[in-house]
Amino acid sequence: VSPAVSPAVPPRHMDSLLDILDALESPARGGSPGILGRGLGVCGTPGCRAVLGEPPGSPERPPGVTAAQWQLLTELLRHHPATPERGSVLAPDGSTVALAPLLAGIEVGLRSGGSGRPLPSLDPPLDPLLAVTIAEVLGTSFLLAGDSNATALGPDGCWDDVENPQNYTWRGPPSLVPDPVAIGAMDGVVLGARLARGPLPVAELLRGYYGSGNGSEAGRAPSSYRRRDFGALVGRARLEQEVAAVLGLLRTLSPGSELLRDLGTAEVAEVARRAAREFSERYVECPAIVPRCLWGARPYRGTPAPLRPPLGSVFLHHSRDPARPCRSFGACARAMRDMQRFHQHGRGWDDIGY
Repeated sequence: VSPAVSPAVPPRHMDSLLDILDALESPARGGSPGILGRGLGVCGTPGCRAVLGEPPGSPERPPGVTAAQWQLLTELLRHHPATPERGSVLAPDGSTVALAPLLAGIEVGLRSGGSGRPLPSLDPPLDPLLAVTIAEVLGTSFLLAGDSNATALGPDGCWDDVENPQNYTWRGPPSLVPDPVAIGAMDGVVLGARLARGPLPVAELLRGYYGSGNGSEAGRAPSSYRRRDFGALVGRARLEQEVAAVLGLLRTLSPGSELLRDLGTAEVAEVARRAAREFSERYVECPAIVPRCLWGARPYRGTPAPLRPPLGSVFLHHSRDPARPCRSFGACARAMRDMQRFHQHGRGWDDIGY
């Protein structure tokens, strides 16, 4: 008898998640992605549980979801908080999105819009959408970093294969708010605010926001404008206010009370101020930068000579090709690889000239 062969796990791409959500939300199934996600461990922090409640029991595989899809979903949602890369997917715009803050924000939006149980009133008052997406994890990260040199934000990372992403590798020691968590949180806020205005199937919402397919040329997806849209919804002052509010809530919850035991009101306010300032500078006010490893760059030929500041001058140069602008991550990554190939093999240069 031949041994059983495990089905191939789908790639860790947003399209794979959309396929699962389509099966969950079909009229015959009537599943709830929010409840399922929390049952698998999406909302595991004290502040998130205070807002959304204790998670339901561990769910079984729903009808219509294949064994391979269920394996992927459980791996994405049931992972240790210290390994957020295991809970992230590659989106069509080239960003890597942590699903936990995204799905938590979606559930808050649905319940704020009248779907499901009403959200509780908390003391101190706080915005539940910001609490479950970014305020708690941001405040906690800066609390733990303290005045040391420990990083409280970032880093980013790269996938092993952008066409079939399975493994994501950090480009430095991860904080509690690496780039995928920050991106998932911003998307959770933007989409949660949309759902608060009226219900929409989650698969339809995500497909409209991220687009579909890694090579679509239909135009830039709304997710490409997340920094602008998040900034319009949540200014720096409001983010600071909500981080301070959620830290006030954590004083009453374990283990947050231990972290905050020796901090006074002024010190907590300073943590919130620093967290909001640095998050806004990095993720709202600065543009996203795609690292070489993500678009699939070949290695530099030879040994590069590091620049030695101060520099006398800097030249900013852009490409002439492609003649038609690329409008998706897949198309832009291919264009970058084509230009690098031409410069290295056609012109004999050490690397791409831009």
